[in-house]
Amino acid sequence: MELTAIEREAIRQMNRKKEKVSKKFRKEYKKETGKQYRQKSSVPNLKKECDDLWTELIKKRASYRSELSGRGKREGVIITAHHIVGKPNIKLRYLVENGICLENHSEHIFGVHNKFNPVISNEKQNEIINYIGKERWEYLKALRADKSKTDLALVKIYLQKELRNI
Repeated sequence: MELTAIEREAIRQMNRKKEKVSKKFRKEYKKETGKQYRQKSSVPNLKKECDDLWTELIKKRASYRSELSGRGKREGVIITAHHIVGKPNIKLRYLVENGICLENHSEHIFGVHNKFNPVISNEKQNEIINYIGKERWEYLKALRADKSKTDLALVKIYLQKELRNI
């Protein structure tokens, strides 16, 4: 992912603590993006924005249909974005390859997250593994141990670019 000069400067500006953004930067930002520059949002808001972008990206990539059953809004099904491997770190939380679009009730809540019947939960998880392939599954499992720091501002820019490219 290659960033433009204005994106790098925006990240640098957002990472500065309690300092005002220069007028020159605001003018350049508006000239290049066509939008007013807004001061850095708080971390919880940035995390929520990234979560929403990730969810939209997973749903859009799957054409707003379940990747297992193929059913979607036309059939009256509510869909949801699901993390294939849990989200113990930021990298896995926002990695596009760690997402799959599922039917909210039958495949997600009463399937993968079925707390009352672990057999159904395991069957649904195995169905997902078969769908994505063993290689991708092993790759995602290996990323669980990654403890590297990730900048949410960069994650947001990455997710926005990915969403535009779909």
